[in-house]
Amino acid sequence: MINDELLAAKALGGDLGAFEELVNRYKKSVFTIVYRIIGQYQEAEDITQEVFLIVYEKLYQFDVGKKFAPWIHRIAVNTTITALRKKKKVVNVMFDETYIQDNVTGSDLDDPQVIFERNELSSFINEVIMELPENYRIIIALRYQMDYSNGEIAEVLGISKENVEVKVHRARKAMRNLYMKKLVQRGMPHELPASR
Repeated sequence: MINDELLAAKALGGDLGAFEELVNRYKKSVFTIVYRIIGQYQEAEDITQEVFLIVYEKLYQFDVGKKFAPWIHRIAVNTTITALRKKKKVVNVMFDETYIQDNVTGSDLDDPQVIFERNELSSFINEVIMELPENYRIIIALRYQMDYSNGEIAEVLGISKENVEVKVHRARKAMRNLYMKKLVQRGMPHELPASR
């Protein structure tokens, strides 16, 4: 059986089969690390995929004289921490920037009631996102939480930019509909800003 370090060297030389073997060997341990940090199964799967993209892109940085396992697991931890930080920075996932500008002033940012309401809304929106079909959650996460352009999403997903535009539109519409439905279920009818 070829050791991990030799497989990494072969993958670096362009052997896709060697890289695939590394993925097969590490997908379970990487997922376990990510899942334990993030606590969400679907999110952990997405981040695990991102980890292997990063590993592939940064394989040239791996020192084949060292052990592969700590290197890939460090990437898993760092990638997950980055994802968590991005989530924390997105206090409120709004899809219409004019809504933020019209409704949140500088002084509001210091108001505990406004902060509480924004946190509540953020939690509610995340709940809605988690109920969307997987393909829509990925699009929403890439576009609005990761702030990827449509071109970048096309590259990540291996589809055309036009296809991404359609998927973003459909994902937003599905999210808006689910958001409204859940508000009504909770007895809180509310209008979102019109979609652009």
